[in-house]
Amino acid sequence: MIKISVIIPVYKVEDYLHKCVDSVLNQNFKAIEVILVDDGSPDNCPEICDEYASKDNRVKVIHKKNGGSSDARNQGIKAATGDYMLFLDSDDFWEGTNALDNLVKTINNNNADVTLYGTKDINLVQNTANITRGFYNIAALQKNKEAAVKSLFETGQFPGSAWVVAIKRSFVIENELFFITGIKAEDIDWLVHVFVKAQTFDAINDAFYMYIKNRPGSITNTSDAKSAKDILYSVSKWRTLLEKNLSLSNRYLLSYLAYQYVTSYIVFSKVSKSDKELLFPLIKNEQSILKYAMGKRGLICKRLIEILGIKYSGMVFHFGHVMSNKYPVFKRITS
Repeated sequence: MIKISVIIPVYKVEDYLHKCVDSVLNQNFKAIEVILVDDGSPDNCPEICDEYASKDNRVKVIHKKNGGSSDARNQGIKAATGDYMLFLDSDDFWEGTNALDNLVKTINNNNADVTLYGTKDINLVQNTANITRGFYNIAALQKNKEAAVKSLFETGQFPGSAWVVAIKRSFVIENELFFITGIKAEDIDWLVHVFVKAQTFDAINDAFYMYIKNRPGSITNTSDAKSAKDILYSVSKWRTLLEKNLSLSNRYLLSYLAYQYVTSYIVFSKVSKSDKELLFPLIKNEQSILKYAMGKRGLICKRLIEILGIKYSGMVFHFGHVMSNKYPVFKRITS
């Protein structure tokens, strides 16, 4: 039987941590280790973590100085002893007690480098839950790398976060798939790296990961100029490498970078005038990534930028982002 390591960075989430950790420990599948990485949390989280470790020997606790989510995840990777690793944000949780059953069965059958699973968005403002991933073409994913990456893009199921994948620990260590510390939106860089190196893929359609949206103070609600700069850093870094081999899968990854590039416009529209002056030339410098944009949404964004420019297209994208968060049907209509 394989062993699963669940890595949970912990910082200022004392109101959410119990639900998060309990959702893992209560799984019917018991061959797990839960690695709680206390990232110098100033609230009661360190004590909560230690309490779990004292009651359940499957729980490991790492206390460290605050270094951000990337550093916390890296510490968890280094401490992990499982065959596969999953990441779980400490303000999110898993639904039900059977979350790992089908996942482990699939992993046992195919031993893929990367196995994806489904997710739901929990909107705290609207009090709604919507499945956002879990519509995978599993046959295509299992076929080969080119077919897998193509399918993920064409079905809108390419992962946007590290917590959407179960990943083989030996594969991570051999390829040094660690998160870059000191940047925001670090999942962009990590996911591209993973998909460049991975050769085998699989998935289940069970949507057990519950992603909490709109939580005050969460990273996704506190984007700033640095967020945009770090997105552009990942775009520039990986574009240079991917363009050296324009295989089908790399072209799709470049399209993914083009989509992420557009998100910097959303941030641009929200920041101060001085930050806009800083970001404008950086965004302009990477604009040619849009030539790789594919799919309806990507091509629409490209055309709007060509017509409206950075300032006004940013305003349009920000409006669309707000509306899709507030009204999920709007996202379905515009996707």
